[in-house]
Amino acid sequence: MAVGTDPDRTGPPVCGERNPELLEIVIQLLREVGYDRMTIDAVAARARVSKATIYRHWPGKAELVAAALRHRHVAVLVPADTGSLRGDLLELLRTTAAICTADSDLMQALTLAMRTNPELAHLIRQQVMPGGRVASVAIVVRAAARGEIPAEAGERDLFHDLAPAMVMSRILAHGLPADDTFLTQLVDQVLIPVLRYRSA
Repeated sequence: MAVGTDPDRTGPPVCGERNPELLEIVIQLLREVGYDRMTIDAVAARARVSKATIYRHWPGKAELVAAALRHRHVAVLVPADTGSLRGDLLELLRTTAAICTADSDLMQALTLAMRTNPELAHLIRQQVMPGGRVASVAIVVRAAARGEIPAEAGERDLFHDLAPAMVMSRILAHGLPADDTFLTQLVDQVLIPVLRYRSA
């Protein structure tokens, strides 16, 4: 038997985070029943694998959920290189807005679960949330190399939280669309001026 397979299974092979089908099942169950009511048994049954197979790759539910979220948000980790800071930021924000719009219910449920489950909160903060920063750092580094912004801009930690916070506030708190009009205003009126600011 190959590593990561189940001799009794009839579904797709389980092989850590290389099994998008199983990770998507985790997302589906989170939407349907929430984190607290989701079980490894339910994941195994729907994926048609044994619990032992799942535990071979993830020690518990929190780790499995974190893996599913990392897989779902992988598009944010590879920001497009459009050749300009403005273009790069717009592309990153479009991806962020699409995820926030599609996953607003999921994000709200997980935010609530994180308040009562320290293990889940730790894993999401350590393994999922930094992904967005990886993307924005890459964009800032490219822009500095082009001479579009000062090199010191890469050290402005608040910038990396600013864009996703404003997008999520727009969608989740205000219930408004994060369309291109809003995203363009955010880039032109807030993000680029912040990055181009030169300290005395």
